[in-house]
Amino acid sequence: MNHPDSVLKFSLGFNGLSFDLDNQHIQLEQGLGFVETNSIRHGVIDELAIEKMIYFIEEIIESQPLRNLKISGIAITSDVAMTQLSELFFSAKKQISRIELEHGFNDFIERLSYYTNQVAPNQLHIFTYFVFVREMMHHLRIEEIQII
Repeated sequence: MNHPDSVLKFSLGFNGLSFDLDNQHIQLEQGLGFVETNSIRHGVIDELAIEKMIYFIEEIIESQPLRNLKISGIAITSDVAMTQLSELFFSAKKQISRIELEHGFNDFIERLSYYTNQVAPNQLHIFTYFVFVREMMHHLRIEEIQII
């Protein structure tokens, strides 16, 4: 099915990232673990850590073949982290628009310590995931994420 309505299927893992569109498969070795290792100090997610995350995520997105993909504006994922994010920020919705995601992200930034205290210390990776998804929506012009 090669048509303009190409839906991006993605999975963001600790050790790698996977993107599928039509017949193209892109696997990246640098996962969320790479972003966290280079951003978070002493297990604390603060504004500096998020700024660093954004920098490394932009580097990953802009330096890879991702930016050449012709995405229809819709991305789908079955990542557990996306479901957790939806439960924490979006009332467990299965479809999240770019505008809703941006509102949720701004709320997260304004209330960082509140949100980071809502999850167990070993669950902090969902915030790295959140930053990655937000940057992906911006850089890859995704208008909606669907959880399948």
